[in-house]
Amino acid sequence: MKKSSQFSDFDFTSREIEILRLAKNAYSCKEIADLLFISELTVRKHRQNILLKIGCTGKKEFRKFLREIILPPP
Repeated sequence: MKKSSQFSDFDFTSREIEILRLAKNAYSCKEIADLLFISELTVRKHRQNILLKIGCTGKKEFRKFLREIILPPP
């Protein structure tokens, strides 16, 4: 994982930001899909893209990233 967790260090899409906000609030992929009216597979693909952008390799690192990142206001 990249050392910095500053939001501006990453080039997230608006949908990825929505998914990050929901994941930070402990929503599951299924719950996020239902809330955003997209498929669970689409949510998983967005999460995979997020992991690539932040240089994360697993769920444990992703959870740590979510705890540390400060997202901009909606």
